[in-house]
Amino acid sequence: MVFNAEDFKRLFQEWSNIMDKNKEYLIKLDQVGGDGDLGLSMSDGFGAMKEQVANSSIEDIGILLYNAGKTMNISASSSLGTLISSGFMEAGKTFKGKTEITGCEIGTFLEAFQNGVIHRGKAKVGEKTFLDGFNPAVQIMLANVSEDNVGIELRKAAEAAQAGSASTVGMLACWGRAARRGEDSRQILDPGSVVAALFITTLSSYVNSK
Repeated sequence: MVFNAEDFKRLFQEWSNIMDKNKEYLIKLDQVGGDGDLGLSMSDGFGAMKEQVANSSIEDIGILLYNAGKTMNISASSSLGTLISSGFMEAGKTFKGKTEITGCEIGTFLEAFQNGVIHRGKAKVGEKTFLDGFNPAVQIMLANVSEDNVGIELRKAAEAAQAGSASTVGMLACWGRAARRGEDSRQILDPGSVVAALFITTLSSYVNSK
């Protein structure tokens, strides 16, 4: 299975669609422990990236991802928008010079994306953030993935991302406004982790439709 710049353009369209579809849900989640802007910033940010890559003639996947990340940074006025932009920019650095990637390299893409998020945000898994929805998928896609089973493993990764997000209920918030609520924050589903689960689930759906 091979992916090129056109595949990523279609992926950005799908990511934008899912963030639009869940905009109100993310707003409601974020209003519980944050300032309620997450749905808007994700819709705006992914929408801007969709437009940016759709209008690009660049075939270098790395440059495409890096430019998308820069667009996200400008368009999504939230802390998670900044983290996601860093994820795309780090993935862009990793794949610079490549016009195609294989199914097995999806794990590399996700790992690089996660590294960008961690480098910028400094959070760790278990601290009730985006990473708790994202990291379980990364771990699956870095282990025992072959060109023959990448679709199956991505379905598992999507399930793991959803379970990881759900597990944030019960975690103590260590970052952002939710952290100010102390022990009460354990009752909250982390909205950033929901974004991560939506991201991975959409990736899985796209790959399995190829």
